Amino acid sequence: MPYKNKTVLITRSKEQSADFIELLQNNSFEIVLLPLIEFQQTNITKLKSLFSIGVSFDWIIFTSHNAVNYFFKTVSPKNIKGIKIAAVGKKTAELLSNFVMKTDFFPSDFTAETLGNEIPVLSNEKVFIPQSALSNNNLVEQLKNKNALVETLAIYDNQAVKYSKEELDKILNKPIDFITFTSGSCVKAYINNNIHLPNAKIICIGPSTAKVAAENNLEVAAIPNEFTIEGMVDEIKKLS
Repeated sequence: MPYKNKTVLITRSKEQSADFIELLQNNSFEIVLLPLIEFQQTNITKLKSLFSIGVSFDWIIFTSHNAVNYFFKTVSPKNIKGIKIAAVGKKTAELLSNFVMKTDFFPSDFTAETLGNEIPVLSNEKVFIPQSALSNNNLVEQLKNKNALVETLAIYDNQAVKYSKEELDKILNKPIDFITFTSGSCVKAYINNNIHLPNAKIICIGPSTAKVAAENNLEVAAIPNEFTIEGMVDEIKKLS
């Protein structure tokens, strides 16, 4: 058990952490849970009305697990039959398969930017993107440059979790070897909680998360080649 004495801090939300925890435990890492963001569903009525009878899109683009989960909490898979589905990566596509949805497209690397570049959307096709309230408009602009007709809706929001010093002291009561960030929101919440773990190596899931870390003067030790939790664990193992 070469990693038994190594401790990994997970900062993603509680509801997103089960697979990450299992993967790290299977590799004999110690785990400390510090959820720094939490999610809530938004615009339920608006989403429901968009997919009522008579409303039609050519594409739906899912750029995260949350987008998939919150979308199908409101919309039945039978209401989107005949619409092409794009997913930001294989993991999102796997989640879609749980709802008996076939993914028609995912990009060569798992970023929204590559998805926007590579997706075969035709001029005047109608595209719907269910997203976070904090999403930027980069993907929308890429699609509009292809003359697509794009509609977005924030179907979930994420809030930073605030901890007291006493709570942090209780949770972070052992040396931390690795900090994992799976989103820029986690990074910002880490900074806003005034957490300082200077001896821990930071692993970011992808370049956009690493960019937020760098903007906040955090040194990133590694970004996986494949922007997944499996890729993150591989990087942690290399650095252990």
